[in-house]
Amino acid sequence: MPSINDVFIIDSNTATAVETSSGTDRTICSADLCGSKTLDVHRRTISAGKQLTVDAADGYHVVYIIEAPTQGTVTYNDGAHDAEEGAGVLLVPGESASFEAASGSMDVLHMAVPKPPAAVEAGLDGGPGYFFNRETLRPLSDASGGRVRRFCAESSVRLLDGSRLTPTNAIQAGEMHYHEGGASPYHSHVGTDANPDGPAHVYMTFKGRGRVNVGDDSQEIEPGTLVFFPSGVPHQLCAVDGPLDYFEIQAWRSFKTNVLSEEPLGLKWYYDPETPGGERQEWDQS
Repeated sequence: MPSINDVFIIDSNTATAVETSSGTDRTICSADLCGSKTLDVHRRTISAGKQLTVDAADGYHVVYIIEAPTQGTVTYNDGAHDAEEGAGVLLVPGESASFEAASGSMDVLHMAVPKPPAAVEAGLDGGPGYFFNRETLRPLSDASGGRVRRFCAESSVRLLDGSRLTPTNAIQAGEMHYHEGGASPYHSHVGTDANPDGPAHVYMTFKGRGRVNVGDDSQEIEPGTLVFFPSGVPHQLCAVDGPLDYFEIQAWRSFKTNVLSEEPLGLKWYYDPETPGGERQEWDQS
């Protein structure tokens, strides 16, 4: 019988902070911490007047701004963008970006993934990367109306012009919002022929309280909590006493989801209408 002891729960607020030239670095997911083979996660704080430069080298990186100062800048591909909550970059091999906190500190979530094999990419070209913010990302709502998500990295999400949001299956990542009473189905993620070990799967909570259910066990989680689910471990996440905001990551993006609970509305998700009252378009997850 699976239990809560089969997952790894790490409090990023109390994780060891290493001083760096840009501020502090807390490693909150790695092979040493939770056995993750394809994903490292850092919570980095950039001090006022400091700059963090991220070089993707031969891997893929997503850097997401959790909390931004009153003045800050993201520099990517010779362009400068406002550093604001929910903004960030997807970096493909060979790319880099800089995050500068001009006033106040900046808190970022930094995810690093090795380049996947060709079978995982399934014909995708792997690049280029891009800058994103909440204005450029398309919100999706589930059929129950209890959950909303914005992917910042997901190869099957289509922009309004029909092009892919993301040119690689190295990583799936994005914001999740549960309205009060919102919950995921009880489910598990397992591997594929292309990715037999299955995905590294992580929740990182930001606002509100949640409850993770595994088998007959459960544990409440607070803002700043990271939960790592080994492949095949069944689980469910529920909002507790109000809405819940968190970040979800899968790496690599080659896995199968098994739904283990009765879901009368299924797992359908819809792009929010382009205009108020407009028709919703179902997200094709294939």
